[in-house]
Amino acid sequence: MKRIALPCVCMMAFLAIALPSLADENYLFHRIDATILVADVEISGDRLEEWTDAAGGYLLRKSNESVVIRLPYTEVGRLRDYLEEISETVVAVSLQATDLRESILGIQSGIDSREEILEKNLTFIDQADVSGTLAIEKEIMQLLSEIEGLKGSLRKVTVDRAYAWAQIYLRFMDQSLPSDIPSSFRWINTVDFYEFMRESY
Repeated sequence: MKRIALPCVCMMAFLAIALPSLADENYLFHRIDATILVADVEISGDRLEEWTDAAGGYLLRKSNESVVIRLPYTEVGRLRDYLEEISETVVAVSLQATDLRESILGIQSGIDSREEILEKNLTFIDQADVSGTLAIEKEIMQLLSEIEGLKGSLRKVTVDRAYAWAQIYLRFMDQSLPSDIPSSFRWINTVDFYEFMRESY
């Protein structure tokens, strides 16, 4: 009994450290979708990757179409400023925030209830016969699997709290000159340069 209670106490202490007071911490998951117009998509993608590393984030995916990053939620405002710095035009920016507190409390409640059932099953296992022991062991394995799954969900939510998710779409800015630029010399506008060049050669 005592050997079972200790890990439960340690787990509660771990959760208290990993998940501080709801009132004091960020409990929002930030998502940013942006489209920017750039002169060179490859250079702009590289600059975004470098900025992300310097900001304490990390790269998820990079191509000539888009860059997907995770960055500390405190850097969301700076990212918007940086997009303006590296682009010719910020075409669109969409910001979304999801409150994670309900999810976190639900996951914690699931862990607590399963650990309570697990502890009870462990106290019964010595009193059961062979068939009862096998049934209890099967339930214990199921509970352990569920607890590990919930802990994985808790870790993911913890990451989502700390790191915003951003996808920046890169659009190439066509720098070709207009096909028809009128000259200030009116007579030049009347010359057929195609015919002129053909006759010249």
